Amino acid sequence: MNGQLWQPGSLNSHDAAAKPQTFSASEPPPARRREWTLKFGRREVCTARREVLVDGTPRPLQPRPFDVLVYLIENRERVVSTDELLDSVWKDEIVQPGSLAAAIMRVRKALLDNQPDCGPIIRTHQRFGYRFVAALDATD
Repeated sequence: MNGQLWQPGSLNSHDAAAKPQTFSASEPPPARRREWTLKFGRREVCTARREVLVDGTPRPLQPRPFDVLVYLIENRERVVSTDELLDSVWKDEIVQPGSLAAAIMRVRKALLDNQPDCGPIIRTHQRFGYRFVAALDATD
C-alpha cells in the first residue's frame, strides 16, 4: 500500500491469478453456504450470529474485522493479498492504509491469536497479505 490511499478496483495483475478457489467435492466452501460455524481449538466462528466465541464466551469484534475474518476463512487454502481483502471487504470505499492492519489486529485480539493451545490463527505474509492457518476441528 506504500502509504497511499487504497481505491476500489485496484487489484494488481498478480492478484488476479491467485483468485481461483478449489474445494473438496465432499464439502462445499463456507462461501456457498448461507450460514456456517467453524471450530478450531477453543474458538468458534458463527456467521449466522456474526459471532466469535472463545471457550464458549462471546468476544467483541466489530463488523468489518468480522468480515475480514470470514473472508480469510472462506479462502483459507491460499494467501489473500491486501488489495483483494480491501476490494472484497471495503468494496467501493476509499480506505486509509492502516484500516486493514487495524482490522487484522482486532481479529487477532478477539481470537486470542498465537496462544499455546492453538498457535497462530492468521499468518502475515509480509508485503503481500494474510492467510487463515488454524487447524479446523469441525464445520456445521
